[in-house]
Amino acid sequence: MPASNKKPVARNSVITNSISSAVYNLEVALDKANKAVAVRSAESKKLLNESRRLRKRHATQMNRKKRAIAAEKKSSNADTRKALRTATSELNATKKAIEKTTTTRQAVLEELTGLKESQKHANAYVKGIYAADRAIARSNKKKRAKR
Repeated sequence: MPASNKKPVARNSVITNSISSAVYNLEVALDKANKAVAVRSAESKKLLNESRRLRKRHATQMNRKKRAIAAEKKSSNADTRKALRTATSELNATKKAIEKTTTTRQAVLEELTGLKESQKHANAYVKGIYAADRAIARSNKKKRAKR
């Protein structure tokens, strides 16, 4: 008969250590998720404020460009052409900054959404584990009290 490959039965200390390390890792993951959500939220808020500021600047520069075009049509000289070129270049720079800010904010928002979902999962797991621990502790107390 061939020798059977029986695996040894796990010991209580190994299982207890495994459970406690898993719970610890889950708590660490929740802590990291909380910190990451806080950082990404602050970054998103900063980018939102910058985007608003840039949109205001864009509106102002559009008005400046319109006035420069009207002045250039009225009397075309070196000063009006220079003012129009300046207004156009500033407007183009602002448009590029708005595009850059918008794409960066979109990336941050996607990451933030994923982080919040992970945070929600980890928080629910930790709460469930603590509730189970309390229920187990209560049942042990009741067993002792009946004896």
